[in-house]
Amino acid sequence: MKEVRYNKIFVGGLPRSGTTMVQNILDSHPLIYGGSEFDRLPNIIDLRAKLINTLKSGRIEEYTNQATIDEAIRDLIETLFKGIKSDKNYSYISEKTPWNILFFEELFELYPKAKFIMVLRHPFAVLSSMKKVAKNAKEKGVQAPDFTKNYLIASAYMEQVYAQMQKMKTKYPDSFYIVRYESLLKNLEQETKLLCDFIGVNWSADMLGFNTISHPGEKTMTKNEIWYTKEKFKANPNTKLRQEHIVNLTFKEKAFLNYLFFKNSLTGNYFNSLPIIYHLIGKLIYQKYKSNYQFKTLPKRLLN
Repeated sequence: MKEVRYNKIFVGGLPRSGTTMVQNILDSHPLIYGGSEFDRLPNIIDLRAKLINTLKSGRIEEYTNQATIDEAIRDLIETLFKGIKSDKNYSYISEKTPWNILFFEELFELYPKAKFIMVLRHPFAVLSSMKKVAKNAKEKGVQAPDFTKNYLIASAYMEQVYAQMQKMKTKYPDSFYIVRYESLLKNLEQETKLLCDFIGVNWSADMLGFNTISHPGEKTMTKNEIWYTKEKFKANPNTKLRQEHIVNLTFKEKAFLNYLFFKNSLTGNYFNSLPIIYHLIGKLIYQKYKSNYQFKTLPKRLLN
C-alpha cells in the first residue's frame, strides 16, 4: 500500500521578515509539525527545472516525461522528510525556508493542494535586522550573506519578493496567504485564527504560547547566535512589538527604501509622506541601483 503523504504548508518571505516566528506559531498547533529550515528545496526544484529543460530539448524523451519527473521529485522530497521524529500526531508538515518564496510557483505546480504562507514586514525593520545579522557574523568571524551587507542588494531582493507575493496571491488566492508580521504581534489571537481558517484546521489556543515551548528549529537557528540568540528566539510578542519601531538605518537607506516602496501596493501603507529631500536622494540612488543591482527577473537563489 502506498505510504500516506502529509498535507504540506510552505512558509517563505524575505530573511528577517518574521518567517521563523510564523513557523514557531504553526509548530505550536497540535496537528502541525514545523521543523527547522530544510534549506535544500530550492536546489531540488532547480534540479526539476534542469530535467524539464533537458526533456524539452528532446534529449531524454526515451527515458521519461514531465509527469514522471514531477513524481520522482515529490518522491525525493517525501523520502527526505521521512526522518522526522516527533511525539505529535501531526497531519501537516510546515517547511519554512525564507528563500523558498523564490520557488513558490514551482512548488505549487508540484503540490497544488498545499498551502503557502508569505510573511510581510516593514522594509525598514527587515533591513535593520539584516544589518544586525551582518554585524553578528563579523563579530563571530563568519562570512555574512551579501544581502545583509549591502542595502541595494537587499532592496533588489525585496522588490522581487514583494512582486512575487502580489502575483501569487492574486493568481491563487485560495492557496497563497500573506500575513503581516506587525499584525501578528498586535493581534496574535485574531491573526492565528485567520491562519487556521486559511490552512483548514481548527484554531488552537496553544498557538498563543508559541514562545514558551521548544521548537525543532531552535538548535539550528541559534547556532553561533548570528541569526538568533536563544532569548530572542523565544522572545515575547509584546517585547517584539515594543522594539519594532527601533531601526538602525542611515538617512540614505531610509530615503531609498521610502522612494522604492512608497507606492508599492503591499508596502505603501508602511510609509508616511516624507520631506522632498527624501524623494530627491532616493531618486538619485535609484539610478545606481537600476544600473547595477536591480533584478530583471525573479532571482533563483540557491545555497552552495
